[in-house]
Amino acid sequence: MIKIQEHALNDNDLPLVWEAVQGKDASIDTVSDWLTEHRQALEAAMVTYGAVLLRGFEAIDSAQGFGKVLDVVAPELMDYLGGTAPRHTVHGRILTATDLPSNFTLALHQEMAYTANPPDAVAFFCQLAPTSGGETTVADARQVTERIDPAVRARFADKGVRVRRTLPDPESLSKRPGIPKPWQDVFETKDRAEVQRVADAKGWRIRWLDDGSLQLWQEALPAFKSHPRTGERVWFNQAHYHSPECTLRWAQRDQRLDQIALIETAMREHPEMLDNALHLDDTPISAADAHHIWDVLEQAEIPIPWQTGDVLLLDNVLAMHGRRSFRGARSILAALIRNPAPNAVAADQAAA
Repeated sequence: MIKIQEHALNDNDLPLVWEAVQGKDASIDTVSDWLTEHRQALEAAMVTYGAVLLRGFEAIDSAQGFGKVLDVVAPELMDYLGGTAPRHTVHGRILTATDLPSNFTLALHQEMAYTANPPDAVAFFCQLAPTSGGETTVADARQVTERIDPAVRARFADKGVRVRRTLPDPESLSKRPGIPKPWQDVFETKDRAEVQRVADAKGWRIRWLDDGSLQLWQEALPAFKSHPRTGERVWFNQAHYHSPECTLRWAQRDQRLDQIALIETAMREHPEMLDNALHLDDTPISAADAHHIWDVLEQAEIPIPWQTGDVLLLDNVLAMHGRRSFRGARSILAALIRNPAPNAVAADQAAA
């Protein structure tokens, strides 16, 4: 029999921890059955807290075991087509959380918030806990929204956000500061015609640069998103990741001295090689607003120290996530979850 202790982690508002105190050595099938029995309570906890950490289940010890958990909690898994982070597939649609070097942090964000169809939830699995550092950081998007200056919120509510990304050709990677993910990896093809087809289908605008790099204007989107079940409207964009000023702040935070020099040079000499965050009228987001957002997010971080076997489930609207730098080995896997529409859930429950 499985019994859990439900508690906060280090007295923070999130995540809510479900820690096995009896039945820790239960088989993965038993764990799966238990999660199925408690699925509604888990979903309710994710909406209330934004994040739930499953801890102490010894059978969740591999990508396959993580997959068994996902079979219960994830109605549908998404691919990562068009995503910005370097990552690779491990098992089915289970991915590495990121393939960025260990000295990179990650600022708080909601997954793929720069696209029109982001995942509804994200799941992380700690296959190997880091030796030092490497915490995943989280924050309640409702609290973050309240901390943003009302004037900044008003500007973003009125003017929205569009991300313009520069995706280098492999031969021009050295000119691209930050995360130099080639367009071939982003679109999973080397065929320019296929890139155009995907862009047209998603409503993206593209332009090829002389060095073979691709500039990509993604969807014009609201800066806020309403949660499909609670109706709460929260900050939901990645303006801070794509503005040049925040790209520089990010490198300075990580003390990546070579990147700092590259970014500063690019800002002066070839700004087309940098990503940019724009409003819907294609005017760049101001440096002052970008710095303010970065400060709010940095101050909101709640670090979660990993234990091997942990599974972290995040509501992708209500909870933000990021990463601290680390030393030694670290293996965190991820899955992007698509939930059924609320009316579909209601219909299923009525039918049952």
